[in-house]
Amino acid sequence: MEIKTFWRIIVKGIGLWLLINSVYIIPQFASTFSLTENGVNWNVLTGVWAVLLENLFVYLLITGFFLFKTEWIVNKLKLDQNFPQEKIDINLPYRTVLSIAVVVIGAIVFVEALPKLCSTIYEFVKQKELIKDYAGTSWLIFYFLKALSGYLIMTNSKTIIKFIDKQKNDDKE
Repeated sequence: MEIKTFWRIIVKGIGLWLLINSVYIIPQFASTFSLTENGVNWNVLTGVWAVLLENLFVYLLITGFFLFKTEWIVNKLKLDQNFPQEKIDINLPYRTVLSIAVVVIGAIVFVEALPKLCSTIYEFVKQKELIKDYAGTSWLIFYFLKALSGYLIMTNSKTIIKFIDKQKNDDKE
């Protein structure tokens, strides 16, 4: 495997990790609705929403660069230069290593979210409230979606690889 291929895998892995972690903004957005309990202060609420949407935009922009402009990042940061050898002795194809990285990231997300989801469900059941009255509803939904996305990333790694490696394939055709 070439050094440049190795760095492309690393940069795409970081991009996928950033994409998954951008989901953390959703519960923060949902928690701003608790500011409206004692009346709505629209100036504060719109300011908070603007900051959250701006953060999400910047996060997704950076993630897009990591996932789809990988070659540009590797070239600009000169990650593939100053190595004594031009190849790493790994006899696995690029897609196989990328697939392993995607599955591992999905597994980490799933394993990280599952205990928190179980804990949040336990707290919800212990409270004996309706879901609309439960204070941690946004976190319950968040951990469910995070566990589900980790599972889907693990089981659909080939589809994800086709998507994040699409531009490279388009260049070959």
